[in-house]
Parts: sequence; structure tokens; C-alpha cells
Amino acid sequence: MNKYAKLIAGNAAFAAAAVCLYSPGLLGLSPFSPSAAVAAASIAVGVIAVPTFVWMNKCLLAEKEIKLLGSGEEKSEEKAIELMEAYRSSKVLGGIAKSAVSQMKRMENVQANYEKLVVRRFGQDTLSYQKFMAVIHSAAASFANGYVKMANKMIIFDEAEYQKLTTDDYRKDDIPDDIQEKKRDLYEKNLGDLRFVLEKNEEILLGIDQLMIEMSNVDYSEHDIGHAAEEIDVLLKQLEYYKK
Repeated sequence: MNKYAKLIAGNAAFAAAAVCLYSPGLLGLSPFSPSAAVAAASIAVGVIAVPTFVWMNKCLLAEKEIKLLGSGEEKSEEKAIELMEAYRSSKVLGGIAKSAVSQMKRMENVQANYEKLVVRRFGQDTLSYQKFMAVIHSAAASFANGYVKMANKMIIFDEAEYQKLTTDDYRKDDIPDDIQEKKRDLYEKNLGDLRFVLEKNEEILLGIDQLMIEMSNVDYSEHDIGHAAEEIDVLLKQLEYYKK
């Protein structure tokens, strides 16, 4: 339903409610009623009804604002997390949003433990410390940047339109079916892009877990551990290339 249809329906419902409240044959509210309680109630309802009517029409006429997040914007990561949380109840994007929030929390936990492990294994302010800390810093930065881009993809995703295009309803209007099918394919690609980022992020988290396991094993040399770090670096480069 477009905003003008909603406007007409909303105003019709508002008028019907007013008729029910003030019609003598129904509730019969009137400021001139001999009953003080009825007269007071009619005035109170009238006072509330006017601003409610204005607010309702303002909301119905308002265009949906699309405000994208910038990767360098202040608190962009926090805003992306808030948006992901808001989309958790979405029928189409809910699963993706829940997985993204889960990955974010797991990355936070990994960061908290990773540095302790690196310090314990290599000491602080060493070249090895700097080398292996660069891995987690790059991963965290990649995750943050990726979630901002995922959030923007969700913002521009019209869920109602997509759901219509996944049923036969789109065949019942006057818009050419082939155009709408191309639009549906575009939505599917957008969903595929979101799932791809989740998949690569999961691989990176798995690689970090593997790196931490090897780092905690005294039988593994720094050279051996370096191979796990290099694999994470390859995954990060793949993800950054894909997100350009």
C-alpha cells in the first residue's frame, strides 16, 4: 500500500472513530451533555484528537529517509551494530542480522584473549608481538568495515518489495514481468553478497581460532605459527577485494 492509500485509509478510520464517539445514536459524547462526566470526556477526547490527527497525517506523508553509513564516519561501527540488532526480527534479513551480531561479539571476545596469548608467548614490545598483533588488528578493522557495508545493503533492501517478487503477486500488476524478475534477481544478488561476507568472516574467525591454538602450543615454532597468520591475511585480502 503506498503512502497516499495509507493516508486515505487512516483518515477514514479516524473519521469513523469520531462518528462512533460523538454520534447521538452511539456513544453520544457532547460538551453540552447534562452529565458533567460525559461533557468532560467529550472535551478531553477532542483536545487529544486534534494533535493526534496532525501527527498521524505527518507520519503517513513522511517519506522514508535513507541515510547510509560512512566507513570513516564517527561511531559507524556502533551504528551498524544498532541497525543489525533492529533487523533481527526481519523475515528476510533476520537470519543474516543475527549471524552478523554473533560474529561481532565473538570477534570482541577473540580480541580480548588474543593479545594476552601473544604477550605470554612472545613478550610485549617485540617484533613478533607487533607481527602477530597486526593480524588481529587487520581482522578487526576488516570486520568493522564489512559490517558498515552490510548495514548499508540492508538499509536499501526493500523487504516488502522483495517478498512480493518472490510470489506470483507481481504477475497481477501492469509492470512487465521481465523487468520485475530482473529486480528480483538484483535483490537475490544483494542477499548473496551479504551471505558471502558472513561466510568469509566465519572463515577468518576459524583461522584466528586455529592461530591461537597453535600459538598456545609450545611445540609449534614461530615459523609454524606464521603459516596460520598468512592464511588469515589471504582471507582478509580476498574479503577486501570483494568489498571494493
